[in-house]
Amino acid sequence: MDKKIQIVSEAELKRNAVTHTFSSLNGYKEIISSELLESALIAMNLQLSISQQLIDLEKTLVQALGHDPLEEEASLGETEEFKLDAVHIFSEQGALLIKLKKVYGTIHLIQAEYPQYNQVLREASQKITELKKQLIGETNEKTFNESV
Repeated sequence: MDKKIQIVSEAELKRNAVTHTFSSLNGYKEIISSELLESALIAMNLQLSISQQLIDLEKTLVQALGHDPLEEEASLGETEEFKLDAVHIFSEQGALLIKLKKVYGTIHLIQAEYPQYNQVLREASQKITELKKQLIGETNEKTFNESV
């Protein structure tokens, strides 16, 4: 007491450790990371450049979500819908397109719960949409690289 050392019970210590370790943002970070890495693995068989872009996006998102966000406007803004037709689903790129749709949805879940990360998540969402367009032939790789 003289040295003002706080004594904490073991139960309180465990309770505090659990609340600091587990948060929905940490969970989302793990999900988005694993989904993007799995997407990169699938893309490796199709186009190595897409695989590398997905790995880069994973690094950027995990790093951004691991730091305090910059002060920014918290509006969600308008987003393009991620629609897939049967012809795309059953194509050679189908598995990757479905995985990207899952990533896209996860990004929007994070955006809804953590609007302070809106800017980085909006950019990631746009990259995913551009990758989808590239895969289904709505844009070519040169156009995509210019937009990034």
